[in-house]
Amino acid sequence: MFCVAVVQASRRCTVSVATEAQFISSSSDVNSVSSCGSKSHPWRLEAAVGQRINISLLDFTATVSASRDRVTCRQYGYVLEKLNKRNVSVCAGGGAQLRQTHVLLSQSNNLHIILTPSSEQSFLIKVEGTSIYNCTFCFTAVSACDD
Repeated sequence: MFCVAVVQASRRCTVSVATEAQFISSSSDVNSVSSCGSKSHPWRLEAAVGQRINISLLDFTATVSASRDRVTCRQYGYVLEKLNKRNVSVCAGGGAQLRQTHVLLSQSNNLHIILTPSSEQSFLIKVEGTSIYNCTFCFTAVSACDD
């Protein structure tokens, strides 16, 4: 059985990012009352201090057909990271027949996502928090004193 937690739109359009994956759906209508994902009300992703945010696109619009047009970027929106003024496209294409595409790993714990409204798109944006410190061998300082 496959189960995912799809983020529900709220008036604040804020997602508290955790290490467990969460998903923003294309069916979270950008033109709805909450307007989450629009320029005026972007999805706000907030992780704990010391975490980064990992974003991937799961594209269900993609076809497996080899005769498909090789579009450079089928745009679903963009991610804005205010800390370093980075703007990254959320897109699929380039001839890759992949359902899942990595979009970015943030440098900060705060991002905004603005979606491009379209009734023909079917996708999920996967959001996960990850530690800045991926420590394989972590040591705690030990103090030894002679009395």
